[in-house]
Amino acid sequence: YLIASTTAINVNMPGGSLGRLCLGGSGRYVNAVQNSGASGTYVTFVNPMNIPQPTGFVSAAPGETWLFQYWHRDSVGGVAVSNFSNAARVMFQP
Repeated sequence: YLIASTTAINVNMPGGSLGRLCLGGSGRYVNAVQNSGASGTYVTFVNPMNIPQPTGFVSAAPGETWLFQYWHRDSVGGVAVSNFSNAARVMFQP
């Protein structure tokens, strides 16, 4: 899942996941689940007028900074786990 928030946090191994969660109070793009395939990459397009949050969808205002991070399945020693990507900071321009 791609997750989005305006709040930065720092939580190591949240809920038994590996990695570090960098976003607080985040919404997730539930309809954008993808498989990275052999390349290990994928792309998700963000509509700044429709960003998911826990209370519903919101619009990014000009000048606002949003944080985005992927929460993904992973495998460590053949055991299924979840992990997080690095976070990206995006400032929306007018």
